[in-house]
Amino acid sequence: HPRLRRALILQRLQAESCVIFHTPQEKLSVRTEFASIHSEGLLDFLETAWGNWVDMGEIGRDHDFIRALEDGSIPNLIPGCYPLPRDPYQEPSFNVMGQVGYYCTDDCTPIIAPLWRELETDTAIVAHAVDQALEKKHATVYAIPTHPGHHAAQDSFGGYCYLNQAAHAVKRFQTKLGGDDSSTTPIAVIDVDYHCGNGTASIFYSDPSVFVVSIHCDPNYDYPYYSGFAHQKGVQKGLGKTLHLPLPPKTKMDEYEVALQSALEAVSSFGPRAAVVSMGLDTHDADPCALRRAGFCLSGEDYRNMGHILASMADDIPVLFLQEGGYKMDSIAEAATNVLMGFREKRSQ
Repeated sequence: HPRLRRALILQRLQAESCVIFHTPQEKLSVRTEFASIHSEGLLDFLETAWGNWVDMGEIGRDHDFIRALEDGSIPNLIPGCYPLPRDPYQEPSFNVMGQVGYYCTDDCTPIIAPLWRELETDTAIVAHAVDQALEKKHATVYAIPTHPGHHAAQDSFGGYCYLNQAAHAVKRFQTKLGGDDSSTTPIAVIDVDYHCGNGTASIFYSDPSVFVVSIHCDPNYDYPYYSGFAHQKGVQKGLGKTLHLPLPPKTKMDEYEVALQSALEAVSSFGPRAAVVSMGLDTHDADPCALRRAGFCLSGEDYRNMGHILASMADDIPVLFLQEGGYKMDSIAEAATNVLMGFREKRSQ
């Protein structure tokens, strides 16, 4: 899905004469870029897990435990045991089958052979996109990493997300804009994915310099179930810097627009120096990732309208669009293009 999603969106954007494509050439260290975002243990695991899994050999892999009898000579690594809730005395074992259950929150986010290489590429893409957004402040800048990231927290991954690239973009904006005072540079994240950006909210939950707003399906009805409730507003110095705007199943654009306008008013009051839009497109009508009893009902021109509304953010700050989820492959390219072109239309006026 993630590779097909990116290919379809890129193919559709090629039809727009105003689009300029960039392929970053610089290689960056994932560990350096994410040192202040994810735990050393999680980064160690993501880098070494596949190699350790291969080294166990057929006799060392318990297929019943991992429930991973997929195609291929070596199955994907999927957890079958979780230390939940985590207690202070628990720690990951040296066995990779124990590690995957410690760091992963579900059984639908597998460790695969090319994962670390893809994460290195994703990191370079997002870093380059931030730099472009700063250099061309009034441009519409869009990063399409292979993997979404907004469900990845400081010490865990899941929900198809491994590294939180939205948090990475925030930190890079702060470093580039703030200099010696980077830790206090105000940055906003607007998450419009159907599912709550729970990982992003968690990473910045006590950070007063980052305002995170997420518009998503009420977690009483859909993933991630345990976070994204309206009363969850941050803690300590970050209290009030998290804004969850849960909406009911079958939400249409008129209801969604009210929430989006509220989100942008809150962002404006915060006064960020840059903004990251976590652009999930699984809000589309009949997106297969939503539970059948839930889902939103956006389509077609609704996404152009979304772009128009997002453009009402202060036009003197850089804005980065970052691809998150979206699983309706016959419509995702149109939806992405409509958001971006809608934003560009209004911002260029």
